[in-house]
Amino acid sequence: MVKLYGVPASNYYSCVKTVLLEKNITFEEIIQLPGQNDELLSRSPMGKVPFIETDNGFLSETNVIYDYIEETYPTPALYPADLFAKSKTKEVIRIVELYLDAPARRHLGKVVFGETLNETAYNEVRPIIKKGLNAFINMAKFAPFVMGEEFSYADIASIFHIGFANFHTRDIYGWDITETHPEIGNYLEHVSKREPVAQVMSGMEKSLIELIESLK
Repeated sequence: MVKLYGVPASNYYSCVKTVLLEKNITFEEIIQLPGQNDELLSRSPMGKVPFIETDNGFLSETNVIYDYIEETYPTPALYPADLFAKSKTKEVIRIVELYLDAPARRHLGKVVFGETLNETAYNEVRPIIKKGLNAFINMAKFAPFVMGEEFSYADIASIFHIGFANFHTRDIYGWDITETHPEIGNYLEHVSKREPVAQVMSGMEKSLIELIESLK
């Protein structure tokens, strides 16, 4: 049985959990914080979460986990069969990871842990996210899913990573991405109604609220 390690408040953990639910894979959740102790590093070489345990061993890095799960549990497919379409799906995933999630993460200390606002990040992050959103919109089909008629890994990455970015932009800039980009807002609302997505989002939001409250 697959074991999923990490914390439910994480958007990356939520992505992997959604994949497992979408594919009806039996799995066990194990709470694991990131760290640098030897035992953790033997399972996740960078000490990051999430990671999974399989019958063959441990795997970290979300995109690697996607590929392993898709090959091991091919039905229902979450990548297109066509190679170019599959590559475009991965391109969208990387855009939301690198240009929406990653820059927003620079505000994590302020938004979640109550640290002092980083003025350099304040000035640099918003323009990067704007460019990332423009790239996402230019690539997305919204028909009704990111890549067209079929739900895919691109949708899973998009809903959680855009949501993560928006959580930070609302707090830091008073900027709600779903209001300035209604096409994204409508898309996220549509995808959030899928049962696995709604289930994971509910758990993620609860866990995040509990984390923030515990730090006050």
